[in-house]
Amino acid sequence: MGVGARVGVGERLFHSPPSCQFRQLFYTHFSLLEFNRVSSAPLKGASESDRLALMIWISSLLLLLACQSVEEVPLRTFVGTWCLDCHQEPRVQGDLDLAVLMDRVEAGDAPDGLARILDRLERRDMPPAEFEQPDETSYQTAIGHLEQIMRSHALEQGSTPRSTIARRLNRFEYANSVRALLELDARFDAEDRLPVDEIADGFDNSGDVLSVSPLLLEKYFTLAELASLRAFPQPGLIDPEVRVYEGAALSAQGAARRRGNTWRMSSRSTVRLQFTVEVGGPYRLRAIVRGQQAGPDPVRMALSVDGDRLNPVEVPDPFEVNQIIEVERVLDPGSHVLAVSFLNDYYQPNHPDPSQRDRNAAVDHFEIEGPLQPAFPSAIQKRLVDDFGPLRGPETLRKMVQELAERAWRRPVEPELIDQLCSLGPPADPPWIRVRDAMTAILVHPRFLFRIEPGLPDPPQIRRPLDDWEIATRLSYFLWSTTPDDSLRVAASNGALSTPEGRRRQVRRMLEDDRIRALGEHFATQWLQIRTLTDLRPAESQFPEVDEALLFSMHEETRRFFDQMLAEDLPITRLLDADWTWLDPALAEHYGIPGVTGGGFRKVSLVGDHQSTGILRHASILLATSNPTRTSPVKRGKWILEALLDDAPPPPPPGIPNLPDGEHLQAGATLRQIMEQHRADPNCAACHLRMDAMGFSLERFDAVGRYREVSINGMSIDDRGELPDGTVIDGAVGLRDELLRGASRERFQRSLLKRLLIYALGRGLDHRDDARIDQLMERLGDAPSLRRMILEIIESQPFLHRYAAQDAMMEAGDTP
Repeated sequence: MGVGARVGVGERLFHSPPSCQFRQLFYTHFSLLEFNRVSSAPLKGASESDRLALMIWISSLLLLLACQSVEEVPLRTFVGTWCLDCHQEPRVQGDLDLAVLMDRVEAGDAPDGLARILDRLERRDMPPAEFEQPDETSYQTAIGHLEQIMRSHALEQGSTPRSTIARRLNRFEYANSVRALLELDARFDAEDRLPVDEIADGFDNSGDVLSVSPLLLEKYFTLAELASLRAFPQPGLIDPEVRVYEGAALSAQGAARRRGNTWRMSSRSTVRLQFTVEVGGPYRLRAIVRGQQAGPDPVRMALSVDGDRLNPVEVPDPFEVNQIIEVERVLDPGSHVLAVSFLNDYYQPNHPDPSQRDRNAAVDHFEIEGPLQPAFPSAIQKRLVDDFGPLRGPETLRKMVQELAERAWRRPVEPELIDQLCSLGPPADPPWIRVRDAMTAILVHPRFLFRIEPGLPDPPQIRRPLDDWEIATRLSYFLWSTTPDDSLRVAASNGALSTPEGRRRQVRRMLEDDRIRALGEHFATQWLQIRTLTDLRPAESQFPEVDEALLFSMHEETRRFFDQMLAEDLPITRLLDADWTWLDPALAEHYGIPGVTGGGFRKVSLVGDHQSTGILRHASILLATSNPTRTSPVKRGKWILEALLDDAPPPPPPGIPNLPDGEHLQAGATLRQIMEQHRADPNCAACHLRMDAMGFSLERFDAVGRYREVSINGMSIDDRGELPDGTVIDGAVGLRDELLRGASRERFQRSLLKRLLIYALGRGLDHRDDARIDQLMERLGDAPSLRRMILEIIESQPFLHRYAAQDAMMEAGDTP
């Protein structure tokens, strides 16, 4: 035996699983002593080097036997017996080579694939049902060993959660914060002037992806100047110019025809104006329109500015009276496009009432007013004068600037920085101009644009508690997506947020405030993957009634449902078994639910067993998880696993074709038959067995969320699915029942808890967070409410602490 072999043994020793390392060292030391005791006489004919090699070989053998007998045999034996036929070269199914993975485990690694294996073993869906199954003892032994490996690896890597990095405000947080700070109304629509933020871990508030580009910085400077100009006008008003455009100055897309100076819209169509502004600034943009009513719904129209469509509005009777749709926008110098669209055509030529046969719209003209000079004094100017007196000298200027800076930067500000802000402009400038200059600088400073939590002392500790100002900021952006209000600032300044009672008092207040709607708008819609619903377009040939207004109603149903869950402090199980929802007349008609008349949304009780399925029957979710022409059990099953159970399937292997759309389905073939052919590929079967079973349970809801009895090709609906363990899911009610019992119920609760925690912290979770999640789950018990989850999260260690970066802890020799 040469030196190379001896080095190999050493590598094996120091790369073995952590739980083996102590035993390996012990057995090596013991075997060396024992060998020396029994071999005091020299071996006949053996050289000194041979005896040394033999000694190392025997000790290594003892070492490996000891380790394998305790650690390696259960998992490797299980994998070798039940898994390797399908998961090693040359037959690697599901992109999972267990032979390679086991080699990595025995080398002391804990690959990400282990969690995936553990999950499949706990569900007992591997090996597949058609193969011989291990007995329960084998399952339990393999699961226990796998958990031990993962725990040991977590301890070796350190159990301290990773740090939340300084993160930029996303576009909604930025816009909300500016409006709150300067008391501007919704017409200052900064979120529409900023690029869409990237998403990580399901949300757009993750510090991992909220980067800053030169283009974004330029936009921040422009918005800061415009916001400051709006908030701090000079005394005196300037009458803005009003320009009128009509007739041939306009153009049209779709079924719109010009009659004189008026454009008549007989079906869904758009009338456009291209115009130029010489001076940048705030402008008021108007469309003067009319609506000819027919059918159950009023005329709906929507204004667009430079391709950005606003929420639809209703245009009331009578057709002879002009109505105004307007928006205020900040425009840059140059060319722009203003457009108005007719969204909901209606045509029933045989209706007995001639006035109810045809719904139409008309555009009389457009008006462009601006640039607008804000009226003096603005709301923020009035408040500052009320608090500090008239702005007449440097002392008052300094107090006002300090107030603005501390509100914007969310904590007390050093005196020298206030001095710098007050001296940005020439002393001879009018006082409000100097406040405006200071405010512009405040809004482009990193302390406003980023949520900065200073690092740990030197040498670094594992963590430090957040101070009151940092807690106030975390609370405000978690629940309201905006900057802390006066009550939070007062609580931070007097130390109330350092106590559990003080924090709970503030959170309960915040949950009762209208601003809590932000949690539904930004958390719930991203969690449920419907935030961009109004950008989707079902096939018009099959679903002509689904227009942008109806898509907005679908989105609104789910958001209002979430708001009600919070408002009534309902258990999270109501998300899946509620027999009520929020509807407006258009959405009620879409569902075929009678008795919803008048305008606006209201809470509606539902009748029928399939209706008591909470969000599982919401058109927003069913449409978002469908194809344009047909339902998609794959997408719906994937959504259930991903959004509700935190068990996202891996991406499909490369080269796997998509299923055909509705118009390409084989004649006489059901979607289930086509998908069974798809699952015949062994690379697809493992994931699709569970995913498709859950997806098919929603098959009685069509691609736009309506309940049905037959499919698009006239076939009867088969909405039963069988899970790998043999459990049969019978329709949406069966899916509801499966999700609300046993292990699935706990998985659903844990999944929702993790999503809320990710959103609250602004970072993803990994194995280092598992212990904290376990603690939260234990404290919450079964079926807590969303409010209870929020209250527990804000008392959790990750929420109340700033953690050191892992490399800093390693340098400090930290051992968690």
